[in-house]
Amino acid sequence: MRVGIHQPNYIPWLGYFHKIAAVDTFVFFDNVQMPIGKSFVSRNRIKTNSGEMWLTVPTARDSDGKPIAETQIVPGNWPRKHVKSLETAYAGAAELKPVLALLGAAIGEGHGSIADLNVRVIAALAEHLGYGDVRFLRATEMGLRNEGAETAHEILKLLGAKTYVTGMGAGTERTIDPAALAADGIAVQYLPKVYPEYPQRHGSFLPNLSIVDAILNCGATGTRSLLATAT
Repeated sequence: MRVGIHQPNYIPWLGYFHKIAAVDTFVFFDNVQMPIGKSFVSRNRIKTNSGEMWLTVPTARDSDGKPIAETQIVPGNWPRKHVKSLETAYAGAAELKPVLALLGAAIGEGHGSIADLNVRVIAALAEHLGYGDVRFLRATEMGLRNEGAETAHEILKLLGAKTYVTGMGAGTERTIDPAALAADGIAVQYLPKVYPEYPQRHGSFLPNLSIVDAILNCGATGTRSLLATAT
C-alpha cells in the first residue's frame, strides 16, 4: 500500500499529479488549517500571450483559521471567467474541448467549500490523465482522533501504508517524522523536484504552472511522459 497525502489545491501543478500517479491511495489533507493569505489552495497559474495569469477562487474572509474543508467559496461569475481565460490562452490545443468540458462541469457545480471544489477538479483531471484507478479519500471523512497536521502519521497507520510517497518541501518536515514512520514499518519515498521543460506556447518556457498548461500543450499522453522523466 503506497499512500500520498496533500492539501487539496486548485488545478495544481505537475508534481501534485506525480504523487497521485505514484500511489494506490491519495488522501486530501482537508482537515488542516486554510493558509492565511494567497495560497495554491485557492489559486494557480496558467500562461497567456501576455505572460503568466493567476486563476483565483474567491474565498470568504471569515475562513481565516478554519480547516480547508470549512473554507467557503464566495459565489460569483469566476467559473465562467476561468473557463474563458483557458479557452483564449490555449485556443487550438488538441485536448482543449474535453478539458474545458470537464473543468466547466467540475467548477460550475456550486460547491460550498474550496475543498469540495478542489477534490472534484483533481479527481476529474486525474481521470483524464489515466489515473482513475487511484483511490481518493478525504481526511475529514476518516474518523481521525487527532487534528490538523498531527493526523498524517495516523492516516498512514490507519490505511496500513507500507510506503509514504511525498515531496521534499517544508510541509513534509512539519507533518512527518521519518524515524517514527520507520518504527511502524513505513518507508518514505521522496519524489523528484525538477520536471523537464516541454513545448509551450506564448514565448519562453515558464515552469511550475498548473497541470492544465502541460495537458493543453502536450496532451494527456505527453503529460504522463513528463512525469515519468522527472529527476
